Amino acid sequence: MTRSRLGLAWLVVAIAIGVAGTAAASDSGLTSQEVAAEILRVQAQADQTAQAWAEADQRAEDLAAEMEAAQSEVDAASAAFTLLQDQLSAMAVNRFMGGAGSSGLLFVASSGDTMQADVLRRVALNIGVEDLDTIDDVRSDLNDKQAHLDALTAENTQTLETLAAHSTELDQQLSELATLRDRLKDEEVRRAYEAQLAEQRRQEAEAQAKAAAEAQSRADAAAAAAKPKGNGGAPTTTPTTAPTSPPASTGGGSSSNTPTPTVPPVVPPTTDPPKPPPPVVTGGSWLCPVAGPTAFGDTWGAPRSGGRKHEGVDMMSPFGTPLVAVVAGSVTMKTNNLGGNVIWLTGADGNKYYYAHLSSWEGTSRGVSAGDVIGYVGATGNTTANHLHFEIHPGGGVAVNPYPTVRQYC
Repeated sequence: MTRSRLGLAWLVVAIAIGVAGTAAASDSGLTSQEVAAEILRVQAQADQTAQAWAEADQRAEDLAAEMEAAQSEVDAASAAFTLLQDQLSAMAVNRFMGGAGSSGLLFVASSGDTMQADVLRRVALNIGVEDLDTIDDVRSDLNDKQAHLDALTAENTQTLETLAAHSTELDQQLSELATLRDRLKDEEVRRAYEAQLAEQRRQEAEAQAKAAAEAQSRADAAAAAAKPKGNGGAPTTTPTTAPTSPPASTGGGSSSNTPTPTVPPVVPPTTDPPKPPPPVVTGGSWLCPVAGPTAFGDTWGAPRSGGRKHEGVDMMSPFGTPLVAVVAGSVTMKTNNLGGNVIWLTGADGNKYYYAHLSSWEGTSRGVSAGDVIGYVGATGNTTANHLHFEIHPGGGVAVNPYPTVRQYC
């Protein structure tokens, strides 16, 4: 879609949202405080749904890999089953017809004419119990592998249904959120919202600090409990009996002056201290990268295909929602298999920012100011859902968890 058509499409959506927001304002009869509280409530619900969607999406990806491996195992077991079945048929017929026979594994046919199978089995019984036990093991192994594949298939069906339900729910919540957030154009509503949001974040920070303090206290207690007890803090020792050797002869008897070895000091196990919270990128001009309704959870470090780890935050948003430069700097537009249409923003603050899965770019590689539109939400690359995968690389180095930063600014 061209830049002008995308801009027009977004304008139409914005007008529709504005009309809906005006109608809601006149019909709901909610106070500014109530509208602000409703925005926070719907945002929290959407964030929870986004987190649930991300977890279901990851499980679906894992199941796809597990099902592929399970199918390979079933195919291999089935091939072994067929080989043994063919051996049985050839060997049993050979014996039944008075042939010399041969050694090897046999397998009882599990399908086909019942009378023929019975005849073959009676002949095969002459082969030996050990061979038949081995054959039963192969058949049991095939059944187990098929049952495992069936269970994975059933779970995959349920996971895909859950994923679709989360997607539908998230679309509804984001639509409602867009309508509610349009009410923020009212100055009184905005002041109420900002005050309630500040209080919410204060409570969250307080809870996080309390949890960190409790974790530190537990770590200190564990370290103290692991320290050996003794006088003056010195480690206690437990004497042990050393192996004795024949006493040296002194002519008038024997004596032993073998010293008793001491036990080396006990080294208490190390306890990893609580990890500090991820850094929050701050700056007077730092902006939310999504210029519209968005919902997201903390999926940092979640496993990904190929042994990768998730190094960003997935910000769910409707197709075509504008994306903006979080800081001033320069942008470079690229494409790759995982991210589809991507952007690297080299910020004037010394950090680098990565945007992925865009439906399209706005303009070309260039210098930008904070807030400039640089692209639009889409689902290109390795994804099926409209969202922005966003990363923060302080100083242009390795990525850090961007969730605390975007939670603060979005």
